Amino acid sequence: MTKFTKTLKIQIAERYLAGKDGYTALGNAFGVNRKKIREWTLLYERWGETIFDPSYTAHSQAFKLRVLNDMAENGLSLMDAALKYRLSSLGMISTWRSTYEREGPEGLAAKPKDRAPMPRRKKQEPKEMTEVEKLKERVEYLEMENAALKKLKALVQEEDARRTGSRPK
Repeated sequence: MTKFTKTLKIQIAERYLAGKDGYTALGNAFGVNRKKIREWTLLYERWGETIFDPSYTAHSQAFKLRVLNDMAENGLSLMDAALKYRLSSLGMISTWRSTYEREGPEGLAAKPKDRAPMPRRKKQEPKEMTEVEKLKERVEYLEMENAALKKLKALVQEEDARRTGSRPK
């Protein structure tokens, strides 16, 4: 979930581009860092409002390497790379760079999702219970029921005592 909605980002970018307010004034008005407003404005100006649509794209290792190599060779900033390659998140590029520095090109490869699918459970055949097992199960149930009733009785007595101001028995 994003902290700022697409509508808010567009509204802020349009107000800046209309020349009504500066980055700092908009930041104070909306409670947003002025650098973030600059980022949104540049992205909006270059790519339009679709840049703020949620993206579920998993970028390939080759694409990530191309972006990072272009940044290194041409001295592109994070913002320049985001504008050039239509990436809405500078943080994503920064993460790629730190992963590359830490793990090399292999670190940029797509990783499997964290959770494995739940294994299918085999249906168990209901087994026949012996008479002793049935009785044990019944005794256990009755003991739990008895304990619950005792607890309920104690709570009722406590409530009555609190209302009348007397001590519980």
